[in-house]
Amino acid sequence: MKKSVWFLLCFAMSYMQALPLQAQQPVATLSVEPDTCTIGDDIFYTISILKKPTIRLQYPTDTASFQPFEIRQLQTLPAETQEKMTLEKVRYTLTIFDTGVQYLPPIRIVYTDQETQQQDSLTLGNRSVYVRSVLDTAKKDISDIKPVRSVPIPLWVYLAGGGLLLLLAVGIYLLVKYLRKRPKMVEPVSMALALTPFEIATEKLKLLENYTLQSQSDYKAYYTALSNTVREFLEHYYGFPAMEQLTSEINAVMQARRPKEEADRIRTLLEEADLVKFAKFQPEVLHAREMLRLAFQIIEVGKPKETDTVKR
Repeated sequence: MKKSVWFLLCFAMSYMQALPLQAQQPVATLSVEPDTCTIGDDIFYTISILKKPTIRLQYPTDTASFQPFEIRQLQTLPAETQEKMTLEKVRYTLTIFDTGVQYLPPIRIVYTDQETQQQDSLTLGNRSVYVRSVLDTAKKDISDIKPVRSVPIPLWVYLAGGGLLLLLAVGIYLLVKYLRKRPKMVEPVSMALALTPFEIATEKLKLLENYTLQSQSDYKAYYTALSNTVREFLEHYYGFPAMEQLTSEINAVMQARRPKEEADRIRTLLEEADLVKFAKFQPEVLHAREMLRLAFQIIEVGKPKETDTVKR
């Protein structure tokens, strides 16, 4: 498998070198190892793309792109540069919990030539992986369920249980008698009003305004809090389990219920948070602050109107 991949890359490099630099399009090869595994094992899905240095690639980061497989890790491998061409590699660590022949769907990769500002895409074909069960397939007969055996209970167990029940009854009697004699206290009526989803999200986002961003762990904690706050707002404001859903599932709900521009803002924030949390992506500090402002824009839809404030 590896020899065929290297052969295709060498052939592509020799072909691309014969073209003018402006006309060279990226060439992609795909490696899936192993093609036979046990349920729950790691499957390495490696994409190698030979391209001009001015081409920027956008790889899929959502588990929905690989269903029924799940993404465990996304790793960027060291790039190689040869004769004005760059060989870029990314490796997905996937897993699956179904057995039998499973198919990896075609993957679409969008790219932009920063020199000409032209955008295009390339598609990688589907692949199949045979997934075995962890059960011992050689043993075909299933043993019958053994009958329940009764265990003799000694007499002292009954005596101890009866004593505990008697003590419990006496304790309940004394507690009820004490509570009846105790003077009743008037509990103060709470005048605090319940906070709205917008107010709760606003308070949490304000805590992130002065958050220090230096290490990868700082970015992961920052984006985790940012993503969870937006998800909690969506769940309480729109009434669907956003905390338990994938980014793609949340996007599908919002595209159906809100204007496209608003739904795209939510998808952009959640996808970038997934990159930081799972792919160790570390954006610029100013860009991370811009994501916080984007979160404030997302929850703005839940801001109480003036008439609602007067009623409260």
